[in-house]
This record gives sequence, C-alpha cells and structure tokens, in this order.
Amino acid sequence: MTPRPYLSFSQLTTFERSPEKYADLYLYDKKQRITRNIAKGSDLADSLKDEEASGDPLLDLVIAKMPKFDRMDLPVEDPSGVWVTYQRDNKEYRACVPVLENKGGNIPILALPDTAKSGYGAFKEYKSSVRKFTKKMVDDSSQITFYATAMWLVTGKVPEDIELVCVETEYVEHGRVEVTGNIYRYPTKRTVGDIIRMTKRIRGVWAGIQELCRKELQ
Repeated sequence: MTPRPYLSFSQLTTFERSPEKYADLYLYDKKQRITRNIAKGSDLADSLKDEEASGDPLLDLVIAKMPKFDRMDLPVEDPSGVWVTYQRDNKEYRACVPVLENKGGNIPILALPDTAKSGYGAFKEYKSSVRKFTKKMVDDSSQITFYATAMWLVTGKVPEDIELVCVETEYVEHGRVEVTGNIYRYPTKRTVGDIIRMTKRIRGVWAGIQELCRKELQ
C-alpha cells in the first residue's frame, strides 16, 4: 500500500519533511512549485542526458566540460532485484532495481545518479547553484548517501570514487538564472556506517508511508 512500488530519494526527503506534503504530491498529484534555479538545473540535466545542444552557448560550453562516466542518468540496476515501472519527463520506464530486505515487506530502491561507472565503483552527482557548496555540505548530502546505498545493495561494496560537481549560476536582470561558466568539484566519501544509517532511515520512511496510505484510504 504505497503510491509508488519503490522508494526514491525524493520520496524519502519529502516524507521526512512533511507527510502532508508527501500525500499532496504522491497521493493527490498536486503540482510542486519550480524555482528558476531548479528550471536551469533541469535544462542542464536534459542536455547532458540527450547529448544535444541547449541553445545557450555558455551552458553548452559548461556541459562539454562536465566529467562523465559511461552510465548517464540511468537507474542503479540489479539483475537479482525486482522490476519496477517509473515515470520521468512524462515518459514511462522499467528497470530491475535493488531491494532492501525489510520485515514489513522488502523495499525496492529507485536511485538515479546523474552519471556512474558500470560496476558502480564510482558515480558523480551534478548540481546547479547560486551558492558554493562546502565540503561539509557535500559530506552530509543524504542524496549521495542514498545513491551509494543502492550501489552497496548491488555490489556489497561502498563506491570508492564519489564526487559532487557544481555548476555555478547567478541571478541576472529580471530575476533570470544563468550559468557563470564556473564548475566546482567536491570529492567525498561514504562509510559502511553511513550506509547502515541510511537503511534505517529508508525502513522508517517506508513504514511511515504505508501507515499514511492506510489512514488516507480509510
């Protein structure tokens, strides 16, 4: 009894912030407000994924400089996992994803890192931001830990090469957001302890989502 047959990072954090907001988004399909910086990040992600020019010369230059692995914008997959259907950009996809064992019913994990090596020994996450990240912000990133956890479920190993790549943006006239051309790279590490703590969070949120759904359906 969950609105999705898997748990994604966005579901995890939305539920932790507000179960009511989770219900609005995932049970009742209420639209979420998109900021201009998020929209610029979406342009970046689309151009990287489709390997097509964005029409913005400076953005295209930044994209050409971005470090990439062979897997681009693909889910973490596990041949011994379970098949799930998910939607992105109004399109439907299927993937065989890793599963976290759980007493209340095993939890399929949908993790979508921006770029990863086959074998999942390394991955990078891209961000666009008007502010610079700090090392502590990157080391504390739950999104990176969530993706590392999915890869650990597949391989039994924590990825050794992890990096957040930040594309700097700035506000220009009329409140528009544009890239500056600067890229900042932040290597980071995760430990087995970080992974164990994330699995505890995942199990707690999954149980909470199931309970929320039971109450909403009564």
